[in-house]
Amino acid sequence: MTQTTIAAHLVRRFGELGVTSGFGIVGDFALRAFGALSAQGFPIRVVTDEQGAGFAADAYARLRGFGVVAVTYSVGGLKAANAVANAWAEQVPLLLLSGAPGVAERASDPMLHHRVKDFDTQLKVFTDLTCAQAVLDSRHSATDEIDRVIRTMISVQRPGYIEVPRDMVDVLVDSPDGGIEPVLPTVDAQALRQALDAVMHELGAASTAAIHAGVMVARRGLQSDLLALAETANIPVATSSLARGVFPERHRLGLGLYLGALSPEHIVEAVEKSEVLLSLGVLQTDLTLGAFTAHIDHERLILATDTDVTVGYRTFRDVPLWAFLPALVQEIATHEVLVSHAPIADHQPFVPQSVDLTVERAVDAISAHLDERHGLLLDPGEALFSSVDMRLPGWGLASGYYATMGYAVPGALGAGIADPQVRPVVIVGDGAFAMTGLEAGACAFHDVPAVILVFDNGGYGTQRPILDGPFNDIPAMAVDRLCEVFGRGLGFDVTSERELDEALTAAFSSNELCIVRIRLPRDGRSAALSRLGAALAARA
Repeated sequence: MTQTTIAAHLVRRFGELGVTSGFGIVGDFALRAFGALSAQGFPIRVVTDEQGAGFAADAYARLRGFGVVAVTYSVGGLKAANAVANAWAEQVPLLLLSGAPGVAERASDPMLHHRVKDFDTQLKVFTDLTCAQAVLDSRHSATDEIDRVIRTMISVQRPGYIEVPRDMVDVLVDSPDGGIEPVLPTVDAQALRQALDAVMHELGAASTAAIHAGVMVARRGLQSDLLALAETANIPVATSSLARGVFPERHRLGLGLYLGALSPEHIVEAVEKSEVLLSLGVLQTDLTLGAFTAHIDHERLILATDTDVTVGYRTFRDVPLWAFLPALVQEIATHEVLVSHAPIADHQPFVPQSVDLTVERAVDAISAHLDERHGLLLDPGEALFSSVDMRLPGWGLASGYYATMGYAVPGALGAGIADPQVRPVVIVGDGAFAMTGLEAGACAFHDVPAVILVFDNGGYGTQRPILDGPFNDIPAMAVDRLCEVFGRGLGFDVTSERELDEALTAAFSSNELCIVRIRLPRDGRSAALSRLGAALAARA
């Protein structure tokens, strides 16, 4: 068996996965690891905070299939814990790579800096947040441990943890032959056949059908199969909040985002009143189902998860999505399936007026400027909910279930590095921007020309209709002037429809970082939040 180093083996595996850089902040326990990775041609892109690094790597992973956040021991790793938790909840293969005290220097149990309780405290924390963990403290097992963690991450689409003691970085370790073969969810061939027969029976008897496409379609790389299914059977497709872009929303069969009662009426009707609803890879969470305001008849529901298919009230075990969806496409192609749907209306053009902005009109203006050159990142709250009324031209990323504020701005950095041909556009509230907005400077530093649109309503606007109080108010920030602080980029401060339209025109025609402060009424609400409020009131 040949020999290598830990860094060389990691970079070899990252290259096989199409991952060309990570994100993080160095510290003394991670210096050797960062240096060795860099020497192997794998840069760790510097950000302003470890949580931001985790969000950037998470967005990178959603577009590339795998992401790496690199940190130092405890003070760095524990700051990234929230980002790793987000990746667990939303099934993202994000690797936390942490430097650590050396094996030898731990021997006498010294009180080294950054230590919390025991030397394995950080490991214990991440054991509950990741699907596989490894501490590379043996030259004989290091590469096998790396491969085990990465293989498990890809198999179950969850984050993983690798800790590298600093005195192991330059040690020669055994180098295995071959690549990594992930173990996908198992298939029961007989159950698959029965599931297909049951689904085809339902579709054959239906005159209308709809697809609700979820995030596991993207995680398993099944976007082309989804498109083929929709076009072959002429079935319209709504996406979930975690899966924007898994189907082109401006396609002739693209409905847009289905989020229960938050969605426009025509989307709700197309999904909830179809005679058959194919739910493909949708995580059945409170937020992806509009605070559980989705009214779906389970007798008409075909629910395909990452591991099983349920038709009505009959479940077929070991029929995973990765096998079921391509097989269903082939089945549809050999049978005549007659379904129909109402025409999907085109979005109306935005005509700006010299009047103060509302949330709804701001969303209309942004939507009118987006095209296939842009990808959208949405922070939780009004930024996410208001986008329900958009049909996106390309991909969209959000912390749509875990709902951690501050995701979108650092996410733009990761997305811009992962997909440099598509310009990241961020919609973020002023409260979330206050948490991670300085990562806009990291975007400029790494030549990612993000367009950051800050909905400024003076605080946590999504919470105010629930319970208002001074705890929802935050200090005002002239975020448009941050470009002066960074020494790069363009800033805009707008209050009217016409000013916003002019700012968007200038921002989208530039090649620089742009930050647009969009001043909105303190008590303004999007159409989506108004619809949700009405639905919850009616249910009460």
